[in-house]
This record gives sequence, C-alpha cells and structure tokens, in this order.
Amino acid sequence: MTEKFIGDLRLLEACGQPGCPVCRCVAHDSRQHLDALLYEQVTDPHTRRRIRASWGFCNWHTWMLLEIQGSRSGAAIIYEDLLGRLVERVRRDAEAPARPRSWLPASGRRGMRRVRPRERCLVCEAAGEAERRYLETMLAGSGDAELQLAYARSDGLCGPHVLRAIELAAGHKGTSWLAARTALKWARLRDDLARFVSKHDHRNRVPFTATEAAACERAFEVLSGARELFGNDLHPPAG
Repeated sequence: MTEKFIGDLRLLEACGQPGCPVCRCVAHDSRQHLDALLYEQVTDPHTRRRIRASWGFCNWHTWMLLEIQGSRSGAAIIYEDLLGRLVERVRRDAEAPARPRSWLPASGRRGMRRVRPRERCLVCEAAGEAERRYLETMLAGSGDAELQLAYARSDGLCGPHVLRAIELAAGHKGTSWLAARTALKWARLRDDLARFVSKHDHRNRVPFTATEAAACERAFEVLSGARELFGNDLHPPAG
C-alpha cells in the first residue's frame, strides 16, 4: 500500500474515534516517528546533529517519550549528551552575562556573538508534513463517499485544523463541504453545552445526558485542538 493509501485508512479509522480525526492522526504519527527514531536512529550522526540543533524535542514530544514502551534507554543516550552541552552552555554564559542569551549562539567576527535561533523539533517537522497530507485528504473528500460517511459519524475537526484546511485550500471546492459539515457538528455541540449550563440551575431535576456531560471537554478541543498538539502563548515571539 502507498503512504497516501495508508494515511487515508488511518484517517477513516480516526473518524470513528472521539475528538478531531486529524489531531488523532498527527499524534499517532508522532508516536510512531519517535518510536522508530529511538529504535533505529539514536546513534545516527545526522539525526544526532538535528537533535542537538533543536536542543532535544519540543515539550510535547519530549513528554510523549514516556508513553512509548522501552523508550528510556534511547532517550537517556540522547539527553545525557544534551545535558552535558547545556552544562557547558550555562557555565559559559554565566561568565559573560552581558552577552545576548538564546539557544545555540553562534560565533561572529571579532569575538562578538550573533544570535542563532533554536531549530525546530524534528518530530514536529515530520508531524507538520503529515498534518498537511491529512488535511488535503479531508479537502478531497467532496468526491469520496466513504470519507464523507465516516466524517458524518465523527466528532468533526477542531477549529485550528478547519482554519488551516481553509488556508491550505485557497478556494478549493472541498472547503465548502468540510466547513458546512463541521459547522453543523459545532452547532450541535453548542446546544449540548448550553443544556449542560442550564442544568446547573439549582432548580433543575433533570440529569445530564452523556453527551451533555462530555460537552465541555469536547468544546475545549474544538477551540484549542487536542491536548498538547498546539503550542501555548506563555512565551510569545519577540517583536
């Protein structure tokens, strides 16, 4: 089977599970990528250079390592090396605190240092490419009855992924069907959420339904994407 066909099957399967199907597929691919890297590429020179350039993995993929069985040995090799480099870096910066501070400073002319940014997490880079392929598959679903049926049964895409799909499509006809179907799902979720809110009235004696009880968490994912998949705003870009 081709990579595209395997991806299509994974997306169809994800439509039958809770939450945004694309979020679920991207998280699945990330775990597979990390698993393969730890099993096959820990000592690969090119991979190690990439990992050093990004100071390990991002926060999301670093903590995902603990979800992968047998990952600690390979992760320990990688992070022992990184920790040694970080010790050297901090000691060096402590001796010259007035110099610019950032990840991976590079040497410039006449002893001056220029700032060189931390490179992107290599697992995020692969996950971003996979995300684009899944969104392209969703957009092509306007002519795929099987995908449309699967999507009709799903919770729908999250807001961040719908907006990325619209941007990616740039007027592609697939945007209309995807946006229309998803908006209906979100409207039903809003109704569930409204009923959940109203039933908190002290005069209410009607119990919550299962969908109403889960509505708040489902709304979190619609607005923000799956847990940990998208970044936070704690440290916004400068400028």
